[in-house]
Amino acid sequence: MPALGVDVGGTSLRVCAVTGGVRSKVLARPVPTRYEALLDAIGELATELGAATAGPVVVGLPGATGPSVPAWIPALPWLDRRPLADDLAARLGAATVTLANDAQLGLLAEASEGAARGASNAALVSVGTGIGGAIMLGGRIVRGAHGTAGSFGWLPSAGYTPTPDHGGLELAASGRALDRMAGPGRAGRDVVAAALAGEPTARETLDTWASALGEGLAALASVLDPEIVVLAGGLCDAFDVYAEAMLSALRRAGSPDARRVSVVPAALGSHSQVVGASIAAMSGKVWS
Repeated sequence: MPALGVDVGGTSLRVCAVTGGVRSKVLARPVPTRYEALLDAIGELATELGAATAGPVVVGLPGATGPSVPAWIPALPWLDRRPLADDLAARLGAATVTLANDAQLGLLAEASEGAARGASNAALVSVGTGIGGAIMLGGRIVRGAHGTAGSFGWLPSAGYTPTPDHGGLELAASGRALDRMAGPGRAGRDVVAAALAGEPTARETLDTWASALGEGLAALASVLDPEIVVLAGGLCDAFDVYAEAMLSALRRAGSPDARRVSVVPAALGSHSQVVGASIAAMSGKVWS
């Protein structure tokens, strides 16, 4: 039976299957807004991939989770404390279902076959609806005491007061933050497109956003001293448009070693996390 990788993001659901060592294409759709609808959507995508009955399944989630029950998923609070692993196993007829932090799975993928391949010390920052992250030290993904090591969205950011569910950097430099900065009737992708087209106001908005992100990268790189920082998530596809302002802020705010760190977009793009989930499902190595 095929192994199945699932990435439940704040806005997008992605699924891929691995059969005989060969990974399928990634199928995606918007994340449903109800628990039962999520189970149905995963089942439908698995069926479309020929994995209606699955072997091992690993599910990446954007928050704190145990191996069977999500603990705290701020983007999808209706998942909290639901028996997701058991319910999904029943829905798929799966041998096992294991839940894991999505960013940690993303770093697993990038270290195995992406931008961080060959590195022993790396960090991944996932910039999408929110900001998550993961840490690899000495060639191993760091879980932390509660499975949430690498929650870089909780780094402070000047001018932003954390809320119970969102840290300063997430409020300043996530995809949702860029949507907010875009103004009424526009989204972050519109700002990126307008900046690329040379619109001065859009360029200023994007540079402000990117500078906040760069200052956050400076802090984490100064503390962790990684060889490489990989940017994943939905906004990694626009890396070239905002890289200059982001890197300028990093070099201005970082330690001497942080100023030299290599910052690159995820080689696997927005598929890093679902690919990591499929790798974990095949190997049984899950850091969560």
